[in-house]
Amino acid sequence: MIGVTSQLRRYFIFVAMISIVFVTIISNVSIRFLFSDYIKDTRIKDDLKIVQYVEQLYYDNDGLGPQSLMNIMHYALSEGVSVRLIDMQDAIVWQSSTDNMSMMGNREEYTANLVYKQYPFNNKGKQIGHIEVGRSESIFSSLEDQQFLSTINSVFAVAFIFSIIIALLSSMHIAKKFLLPIFLLKENAKFIENGKYKNLNQIKTKTSELHDLSVSVQELAEKLEYQDTFRKRLTSDIAHELRTPLATLQSHVEAFMDGVWEPNIDKLSIIHGEITRLTKLIKDLSDLSIIESDEIKLNTSRVELSELLNNIIESFEPLYLNRNINLKKEIEDDIVITGDTDRLNQIFINLLSNAYKYTNEKGITFITLKKLKNTIQITVEDTGIGIPEDDIKHIFERFYRSDISRNRDSGGAGIGLTITKALVEAHGGNIWVKSKEGEGTKVIIEF
Repeated sequence: MIGVTSQLRRYFIFVAMISIVFVTIISNVSIRFLFSDYIKDTRIKDDLKIVQYVEQLYYDNDGLGPQSLMNIMHYALSEGVSVRLIDMQDAIVWQSSTDNMSMMGNREEYTANLVYKQYPFNNKGKQIGHIEVGRSESIFSSLEDQQFLSTINSVFAVAFIFSIIIALLSSMHIAKKFLLPIFLLKENAKFIENGKYKNLNQIKTKTSELHDLSVSVQELAEKLEYQDTFRKRLTSDIAHELRTPLATLQSHVEAFMDGVWEPNIDKLSIIHGEITRLTKLIKDLSDLSIIESDEIKLNTSRVELSELLNNIIESFEPLYLNRNINLKKEIEDDIVITGDTDRLNQIFINLLSNAYKYTNEKGITFITLKKLKNTIQITVEDTGIGIPEDDIKHIFERFYRSDISRNRDSGGAGIGLTITKALVEAHGGNIWVKSKEGEGTKVIIEF
């Protein structure tokens, strides 16, 4: 394995090397192929100057004598070219040459590593032959041209070396600056792994992805801390829920065994009630286990939701009347849904039970069922004790009960809403709560 810093340094150096090599190749190609057009145009202009010079000498001297030919040769040598004079029969009559200034004969007899370009040789408006100017086939034939190319490539070689050095130094600086948040994130992950959720490193970065990642890690730590606290509290909650009915059962049985009490209907009813409470708790835990393992199965069918809800409300009316709670409803007729009748019953019974438990006497519970544009909405609203704002986000968690509900002798293990939410979502619905402490709670379900 290789560290991120070393990898980043390698990438910087590699990119710098590739860039310089690429620029060097492109520059050489540009000079040889693109700049060659400029050189060719310049050569043609220089050739025409030579042609004009020869024509002027011929005109001034009424021909080309030895002195004129010597001048042409010097001119050609100064320009680094070869000049040939061709008659109208296409034969070489003279050429500038260091070893043979006046070689005569056919042009095929003269061989040189030059490329000749032919121009008309005119005198007084009449062509009397041709002038050929020979240059090296390479556009970089001169020493100056070769030195120019060599200088350019040397500059690129120096730039290559300096680029490697700069890439090495800059990669160290950039890696340190860029990777510091990553190293801090890694350290935070180690803290979380070791169960230390507080006092994580504060990460300041302008990189949006790293900022989002640091926020996610921070939120993860908060959630894990909460889950850790919740897990510890869970044991206490289960013990609390089991302790009371078991203590009641134990005290009654011991009283019977010691002969303090005689078994009668009232005492046995209390025992039966506690056993029922324990049975319900175990059933809720079993349901919760099924729901949390994603094994919940629905026996779906066509359900007359309006009728179902009316029946449930009717069954709760005597209970509400006993506590002088006004149970109101507004149920639209003929609303049908595809769902599991038993599970839907469970949902609405849980909600009405909660409303009953946490609504004071002379309070109001209001149930509505209506069809909206694309959804069916059920609301259960009460004027009860309400839920503190900080507790609303936790009420669907298993065994969660707010301090207000714990201080109220209302029973319940804090599992009902967890199961309700799972059953609503199993039907493809959504459930949420609006509440204000001391004013009441409104539960909204949409299918």
